[in-house]
Order: sequence, then structure tokens, then C-alpha cells
Amino acid sequence: MLMLDYWHDMNIASPGPSHGVSLGNEYLMNDAGNVSPTFGASMHSGSTNYAATLAKSITPAPTMVGSSNGLQIDLVWDSSVAKAPSGFMQAVIDAAQYYTTLFSNKEVITIDVGYGEIAGATMAPNALGESESYGYLTNYATITAALTHDGFVFSAVNEPTSSQFFLTSAEAKALGLVNPASGLDGYIGFSTLSGTGYSWNTAAGTNGSNSGTGANQFDLQSVALHEISEVMGRVGMEGATVNGKSTDTPLDLFNYQSHGVLELSSNGGYFSNNDGATQLGTYNNASVNGGDIADWASSTSATQSHTLGLPSGVHVYDAYDAFAFPGYNGEVLQSDILEDAALGYKLTQAGVGAA
Repeated sequence: MLMLDYWHDMNIASPGPSHGVSLGNEYLMNDAGNVSPTFGASMHSGSTNYAATLAKSITPAPTMVGSSNGLQIDLVWDSSVAKAPSGFMQAVIDAAQYYTTLFSNKEVITIDVGYGEIAGATMAPNALGESESYGYLTNYATITAALTHDGFVFSAVNEPTSSQFFLTSAEAKALGLVNPASGLDGYIGFSTLSGTGYSWNTAAGTNGSNSGTGANQFDLQSVALHEISEVMGRVGMEGATVNGKSTDTPLDLFNYQSHGVLELSSNGGYFSNNDGATQLGTYNNASVNGGDIADWASSTSATQSHTLGLPSGVHVYDAYDAFAFPGYNGEVLQSDILEDAALGYKLTQAGVGAA
């Protein structure tokens, strides 16, 4: 079992034009959950020296998936991907393609992809994958006003009405708060697994599930689905301090301790999209187990998450789990799709069927 993420940092870049709401400066959240302003962030600007020219010549061209009439994901490959195993790019492409079949928001999510690194930096040694997301610091009123349009009601007795909120730029696009086509939204990186005794199963398909992961392998497509969803907004902060203020995320508003009571901590809780009345998945107790607070519980078993659609008795785990298991195939399940929908992603007909 290995940790799927280490977590994400935030820095600031100039924001794209907003659509009616001023979200201010853009930040970057790294895979450790830290948020900091970024100034002049850009897509890996190259130099004119020979090494940079050579790297550019072997860097795969970007890949855009999805329809121009709906959700598109633009995968921008780092030069490190040229050293990835056969099938690596297709597994990531198929993972991205699957999301474009589930959700209809007319936006372009741009993600930089690295192999053995993320945004040019070394990955945590115990992480299968990592993500970093650009985003904005805003408030409770802005977030709930946008999500209320999707039919969600925010009536917990402990709603964090005075908290600051971090919103990834991809989710801000989905909610119509910024230009839906501008800017880099985040980074994802994948371990080389060098020295671990494991390798990647690079088999993939465009239906959110996989097969053929061997006893000493991890499911690459599952990790890609996991990391892409974090750039889309599947992140939690649960009151972490940013710029001296208690900070939450939109997902934290769907993490419950009991009916009508939000968890608002890193101690687990469960996902619900109806004020805590229905439990749709158990969150990871990050304060005890480490890992991400927005991932599903999986420190003891692949069924600990209790997510809808998780088959029993077979080697399958939920792709949004905090920890992955060798020899297991990861899938995006019903609870995962409902969770993404709670963040403002509108279901296609295929998405409704899958959820």
C-alpha cells in the first residue's frame, strides 16, 4: 500500500478575467496543502541554451481531449514524459477523456503533466502521484451562492460562514466565476517507482475502470483519475490557516460529522450531498493516517471507504482513496461522480447514468 498523494501548495499568478465576481489574485496549492501567492506564474518558460532546446525537441506535443461544446482537458506534457514507460501517455489521456464524458461544463482545464517530477520539482518519496492547483481565496457567500444554483442547500448548524475559502481555478471556471478557457490550472506528477520493487500497469480505457494490474504493480490510470480530480477541485483544507485566516474549500461543505453537522476537521467524517442525511463515502482520518483529508478512507483496506458502487470480493479500490494497493485496479465510482457534481460539475447523460 502506498500513499496516492502527498498534497498541494498554493502560489499566485495573474488571474484571467472574471465573469461578474472579482476573485482577486490567483494562488497555488501544493501537494502538502500549503497555499501561497504566485507572481507571474507561467507554463515552463524555456531558455535559449542547448539543453533547453534539446528538451523542447523531445517534449511531446500537448493533447486536448473532449468536445469544444463541453468540457475539455488540455494535457501539457513535460519533457520528463519522454522517459515514461510505454502506455503512460495513453493512460493519462484516457483518464482525462473519461471526465469529459461525465461532465458538460463548457471550459478548458489545462494541466501540466510530469513523470518523476511535478512542476519541475522532486516528488515526495512515498507518493504515487501528486497535484498542485492554481486557485483563488474567496468567501463563504461567493461559494454557496454559486453552488445554490445547482440545487444544494447549506444549512448545517456549524456552517463556516466567516471562513476564507480556497477555490481551484478549474472549479472557478466550472462555476462561471472566471474565464472558462484561460490559464494553466495545475500540475500533476507520477512516481517512476524506481527502487520500490513495483511497476506501473499502463493499460487503460475510457470508461473509468481498468484491469490487469499485477501483484507487483499499481494502476496508473487510477492514479491519473485521482490527480486530475484534485485539480478540478477535489481538495479539502478543513480550517487550515492561510494568511492568518481559517480556510476551507467547497468540498469541506459536504463533509459531515452527523446529520446537519459538518466535520470541519482532519479527523475524517463522511460525504453527503443532502445535509448529512445520506452517507456516500467515508473520508480519510488524515490526523491519524496521514494522506489527504479529501480522499476516502483506505488505510486498513480497499473497502474502508464504503463508497457507492465499490464491488466486494474483488481486487478493486476507489480511485479517490487516500492509499492505493498493489495488484488492485482502481475505478471512479458513483460516490466519486456525485462528489465532483457537488463541486459544480454538471452531469452529462452518461454522467447521470454512471452516478
